[in-house]
Amino acid sequence: MRYRGRRWNNILMLSVIAFIGVLNLPTLIKAYLIEPEPQVESPYPYLLNPAAELQALHFAKWSVVQQDNQWVYQFKDADFPQTINAQELSQRWKELVGTEVDSQTYTDLTPRLNTPHTIEVWYQDQEEPQRITYYQLPEFWLLKNWNDQWLAVSIEENYLFPSLSSEHSLKSDKLVISDKPPKSDE
Repeated sequence: MRYRGRRWNNILMLSVIAFIGVLNLPTLIKAYLIEPEPQVESPYPYLLNPAAELQALHFAKWSVVQQDNQWVYQFKDADFPQTINAQELSQRWKELVGTEVDSQTYTDLTPRLNTPHTIEVWYQDQEEPQRITYYQLPEFWLLKNWNDQWLAVSIEENYLFPSLSSEHSLKSDKLVISDKPPKSDE
Protein backbone atom coordinates (compact mmCIF):
# COMPACT_ATOMS: atom_id res chain seq x y z
CA MET A 1 0.00 0.00 0.00
CA ARG A 2 1.50 3.23 -1.12
CA TYR A 3 0.66 6.56 0.56
CA ARG A 4 0.37 9.75 -1.42
CA GLY A 5 1.45 13.26 -0.37
CA ARG A 6 -1.95 14.28 1.01
CA ARG A 7 -2.18 11.19 3.18
CA TRP A 8 1.37 11.78 4.53
CA ASN A 9 0.36 15.34 5.42
CA ASN A 10 -2.61 14.03 7.42
CA ILE A 11 -0.44 11.47 9.23
CA LEU A 12 2.17 14.15 10.01
CA MET A 13 -0.48 16.57 11.38
CA LEU A 14 -2.01 13.88 13.60
CA SER A 15 1.47 12.92 14.84
CA VAL A 16 2.24 16.56 15.78
CA ILE A 17 -1.10 16.86 17.62
CA ALA A 18 -0.41 13.59 19.48
CA PHE A 19 3.10 14.84 20.39
CA ILE A 20 1.68 18.12 21.76
CA GLY A 21 -0.81 16.09 23.79
CA VAL A 22 2.00 13.97 25.27
CA LEU A 23 3.91 17.14 26.21
CA ASN A 24 0.84 18.55 28.00
CA LEU A 25 0.03 15.28 29.77
CA PRO A 26 1.89 16.11 33.06
CA THR A 27 0.02 19.42 33.33
CA LEU A 28 -3.30 17.74 32.70
CA ILE A 29 -2.56 15.05 35.28
CA LYS A 30 -1.68 17.68 37.89
CA ALA A 31 -4.75 19.75 37.12
CA TYR A 32 -7.40 17.03 36.99
CA LEU A 33 -6.17 13.84 38.64
CA ILE A 34 -4.04 14.93 41.61
CA GLU A 35 -5.96 16.61 44.42
CA PRO A 36 -4.32 19.76 45.78
CA GLU A 37 -3.04 19.66 49.34
CA PRO A 38 -5.65 21.05 51.70
CA GLN A 39 -4.51 24.31 53.22
CA VAL A 40 -5.10 24.59 56.92
CA GLU A 41 -7.05 27.78 57.47
CA SER A 42 -7.01 29.37 60.88
CA PRO A 43 -10.43 29.99 62.40
CA TYR A 44 -8.99 33.28 63.65
CA PRO A 45 -8.07 36.25 61.44
CA TYR A 46 -4.40 36.91 60.66
CA LEU A 47 -2.70 40.14 61.66
CA LEU A 48 -0.65 40.29 58.45
CA ASN A 49 -1.92 39.56 54.96
CA PRO A 50 -1.33 35.80 54.50
CA ALA A 51 -1.51 36.07 50.69
CA ALA A 52 1.24 38.71 50.40
CA GLU A 53 4.98 38.17 50.72
CA LEU A 54 6.43 40.02 53.71
CA GLN A 55 9.49 42.22 53.03
CA ALA A 56 10.01 44.33 56.17
CA LEU A 57 8.67 45.23 59.61
CA HIS A 58 9.56 48.75 60.77
CA PHE A 59 9.15 49.66 64.44
CA ALA A 60 9.90 53.04 66.05
CA LYS A 61 13.58 52.38 66.82
CA TRP A 62 14.39 49.21 64.90
CA SER A 63 13.40 47.08 61.92
CA VAL A 64 13.43 43.51 60.68
CA VAL A 65 14.17 43.52 56.94
CA GLN A 66 14.62 40.82 54.32
CA GLN A 67 17.90 41.31 52.43
CA ASP A 68 19.18 38.74 49.94
CA ASN A 69 16.63 36.18 51.20
CA GLN A 70 17.92 36.62 54.78
CA TRP A 71 16.11 38.39 57.60
CA VAL A 72 18.28 40.93 59.44
CA TYR A 73 17.83 43.49 62.20
CA GLN A 74 18.38 47.17 61.50
CA PHE A 75 18.69 49.64 64.37
CA LYS A 76 18.18 53.36 63.93
CA ASP A 77 20.47 54.56 66.73
CA ALA A 78 22.93 51.81 67.66
CA ASP A 79 23.61 48.14 67.07
CA PHE A 80 22.70 45.74 69.90
CA PRO A 81 23.12 41.99 70.21
CA GLN A 82 19.89 40.07 69.60
CA THR A 83 18.51 37.20 71.66
CA ILE A 84 16.33 35.87 68.84
CA ASN A 85 16.98 35.20 65.19
CA ALA A 86 15.44 37.78 62.84
CA GLN A 87 14.05 34.95 60.67
CA GLU A 88 12.19 33.48 63.64
CA LEU A 89 10.84 36.88 64.68
CA SER A 90 9.51 37.60 61.18
CA GLN A 91 7.87 34.15 61.15
CA ARG A 92 6.18 34.89 64.49
CA TRP A 93 4.69 38.07 63.06
CA LYS A 94 3.57 36.31 59.85
CA GLU A 95 1.75 33.58 61.76
CA LEU A 96 0.16 35.86 64.38
CA VAL A 97 -3.61 35.44 64.67
CA GLY A 98 -6.08 36.87 67.13
CA THR A 99 -9.68 37.05 68.20
CA GLU A 100 -11.72 39.63 66.32
CA VAL A 101 -12.97 42.49 68.48
CA ASP A 102 -16.35 43.85 67.44
CA SER A 103 -17.08 47.58 67.34
CA GLN A 104 -19.07 47.55 70.60
CA THR A 105 -16.21 45.91 72.50
CA TYR A 106 -13.74 48.34 70.96
CA THR A 107 -15.93 51.26 72.07
CA ASP A 108 -16.04 49.80 75.58
CA LEU A 109 -12.24 49.47 75.61
CA THR A 110 -11.57 53.00 74.31
CA PRO A 111 -11.28 54.64 77.78
CA ARG A 112 -8.62 52.08 78.77
CA LEU A 113 -6.50 52.62 75.66
CA ASN A 114 -3.37 54.65 76.22
CA THR A 115 -0.84 55.83 73.62
CA PRO A 116 -1.17 54.06 70.27
CA HIS A 117 1.91 52.64 68.59
CA THR A 118 2.41 51.96 64.90
CA ILE A 119 4.31 49.34 62.94
CA GLU A 120 4.89 49.63 59.20
CA VAL A 121 4.66 46.36 57.31
CA TRP A 122 6.01 46.27 53.77
CA TYR A 123 4.99 43.59 51.29
CA GLN A 124 6.56 42.68 47.97
CA ASP A 125 4.99 44.41 44.94
CA GLN A 126 3.02 46.93 47.02
CA GLU A 127 3.70 50.64 46.91
CA GLU A 128 2.25 51.54 50.31
CA PRO A 129 2.92 49.78 53.61
CA GLN A 130 0.32 48.31 55.90
CA ARG A 131 0.25 50.35 59.09
CA ILE A 132 -0.61 48.37 62.19
CA THR A 133 -1.89 50.43 65.06
CA TYR A 134 -1.67 48.65 68.38
CA TYR A 135 -2.29 49.16 72.07
CA GLN A 136 -0.87 47.17 74.94
CA LEU A 137 -3.38 46.44 77.68
CA PRO A 138 -2.57 44.49 80.87
CA GLU A 139 -4.48 41.38 79.71
CA PHE A 140 -3.87 41.43 75.94
CA TRP A 141 -2.69 43.37 72.91
CA LEU A 142 -5.16 45.16 70.67
CA LEU A 143 -3.93 45.31 67.05
CA LYS A 144 -5.53 46.47 63.81
CA ASN A 145 -4.93 43.87 61.11
CA TRP A 146 -4.49 44.09 57.34
CA ASN A 147 -8.26 43.82 56.85
CA ASP A 148 -9.04 46.79 59.19
CA GLN A 149 -10.30 44.48 61.94
CA TRP A 150 -9.31 44.94 65.56
CA LEU A 151 -7.75 41.79 67.00
CA ALA A 152 -7.17 40.83 70.61
CA VAL A 153 -3.98 38.83 71.07
CA SER A 154 -2.92 37.34 74.40
CA ILE A 155 0.82 36.92 74.12
CA GLU A 156 3.97 37.73 76.04
CA GLU A 157 5.60 41.02 75.10
CA ASN A 158 9.01 39.46 74.45
CA TYR A 159 7.46 37.05 71.93
CA LEU A 160 6.81 39.95 69.53
CA PHE A 161 9.36 42.42 70.90
CA PRO A 162 12.29 40.30 72.10
CA SER A 163 14.81 41.73 74.50
CA LEU A 164 18.06 42.50 72.77
CA SER A 165 20.40 41.51 75.60
CA SER A 166 20.39 41.28 79.37
CA GLU A 167 20.99 45.04 79.60
CA HIS A 168 18.67 46.25 76.83
CA SER A 169 15.03 45.49 76.23
CA LEU A 170 12.32 46.61 73.86
CA LYS A 171 9.25 47.99 75.55
CA SER A 172 6.38 48.79 73.24
CA ASP A 173 8.80 49.21 70.33
CA LYS A 174 10.90 51.75 72.24
CA LEU A 175 14.45 50.95 73.23
CA VAL A 176 14.84 51.15 77.01
CA ILE A 177 18.05 50.61 78.94
CA SER A 178 17.32 48.78 82.16
CA ASP A 179 19.56 48.74 85.26
CA LYS A 180 17.55 45.95 86.89
CA PRO A 181 18.36 42.30 86.26
CA PRO A 182 15.71 40.41 84.29
CA LYS A 183 12.98 38.74 86.34
CA SER A 184 13.11 34.99 86.61
CA ASP A 185 10.05 32.78 86.28
CA GLU A 186 10.72 31.00 89.57
